[in-house]
Amino acid sequence: MKTETQSEATPIRREGPKRSEASRMAILSAAREELIENGWRNFSPDRLARRARASKQTIYRWWPSVAVIAVEAATTLIEDPIVKSEQPLDVQLAAFIDPIAELARVGDGAHLLRSALLAAADDAHAGEAFRAWFNESLRRPMKNVLAQASNRGMIRRDYDFDTVCEMLFGPIWHRLIVMRGPVPQVLAMKSAQAVFASLRP
Repeated sequence: MKTETQSEATPIRREGPKRSEASRMAILSAAREELIENGWRNFSPDRLARRARASKQTIYRWWPSVAVIAVEAATTLIEDPIVKSEQPLDVQLAAFIDPIAELARVGDGAHLLRSALLAAADDAHAGEAFRAWFNESLRRPMKNVLAQASNRGMIRRDYDFDTVCEMLFGPIWHRLIVMRGPVPQVLAMKSAQAVFASLRP
């Protein structure tokens, strides 16, 4: 028979090891070094662990795959877009590409982005992580911008949002993956202007 104290006692819950921010940043920094030197297709979890001074058990406990680390290594360097509602729509749309283009033009940023895209294509967990970042940081806020523009009669109401995303971001993915060339400064605005022209009423 349970006593009153026993019946009211709160069960003790054990918590697993928490991921410290310092360790997370060390692993992501080490992942960037590994990706810059060896690329995604030659990425080594053993070298990553040594660079970060972390065990592989820790790495695999915190991330579902090393491909997810490759994605985070790049996407955590991309600033959130700064979109100002008072600006012309093409300028607002270009603002969503600018942070990616800026990273691609600085140091080894293009190499990191290319590695993240390849990792996302190769691994289901990494693909999910990339899409989650893209939807939260870019797709959803851009959808709000277009919805407001549509309500004001600036663009058609019957546009297909997936097509808009492909038109807007396709050129920079193409430049990074297929052409493997530099990202020109005018790319964001040219892509935005092409999208805006296709959406006019």
